Amino acid sequence: MKFPISRLNDYFRRFPFFKGIISVWGDFGVGKTTFALQTSMNSIKNENSIIYIYSKPVIPHEIIKRIFQDSTEFLERIIFIIPDNFEDLHDIVFNLEYLILRNLNETNNRITLIVIDSLTDLYRLELNREKRDKNYNLNYNLDHILATLSYINETYDINILIVNEKVQIRNKNQPKEIQSGGKVMEYWTALDIKIERTDILKKRKFFLTKHPEEKQINFMSELTENGFL
Repeated sequence: MKFPISRLNDYFRRFPFFKGIISVWGDFGVGKTTFALQTSMNSIKNENSIIYIYSKPVIPHEIIKRIFQDSTEFLERIIFIIPDNFEDLHDIVFNLEYLILRNLNETNNRITLIVIDSLTDLYRLELNREKRDKNYNLNYNLDHILATLSYINETYDINILIVNEKVQIRNKNQPKEIQSGGKVMEYWTALDIKIERTDILKKRKFFLTKHPEEKQINFMSELTENGFL
C-alpha cells in the first residue's frame, strides 16, 4: 500500500512484511475519503485493480474528479460497490473472495487493495438502545466482517484500508475519542491512523497507533484541493 504522505510510507518501509487491517479515522470532513482515494490512486498506478466499497449517501464526485483529473482512465480499474444497508455490506464482504478470484480468472488482473468507506456508518444507523437482540446481531456481523477481511488480507496478500468515524465515550468520567466500533475495531486493526484538524486551516495532524503494542507516532501534513502532501 502506497500512501499519499511520504512520512507514512517511510514508516512502512521499516516493516516490509506488515500484515493486518489498517483503519483511518477522525471527525467529519477531516479528509478521510480524500486520503483513501489518494491511496487507491497510488495502487492503480502500479497497474493493479482495487475494490472500493462506499457506504455513505452521496458519492464524492468532486473529490474523485480532483484526484483523478489527469488520469481518468485509471477509474476503470476501480470496482465501486455501494451497499444499501449494513446487512448488505456484510453480504458483500462475505462474498469478496469470489469476486477476487473471478476478477483474476477473467481479467488476469490482481486486486491488491480493498477500501471500505465507511465501515460503521450503516452500522450506527441501525443501532438501537431499546433493541438489545438487534444490537447483538449488528455487533456479531461487524466482527464477522472484520474477521473476513483479516482472512482475505492474510490469504491473498490484499491490503485492507477501512475508513471509520470518530465517537466520544466516557472513561473514568473523562471524555475520550475513539474510532466507531470500539473494542471490536481495536481487536482486528493492526494499525489505526487518526486525522485531526489543527488551528491552521489546511494543516492536519496524524496519529499512528500500532496494535497491540499501542506504540504511537505523530506528524503533520497539509490538505490541499488536490489532496494531502
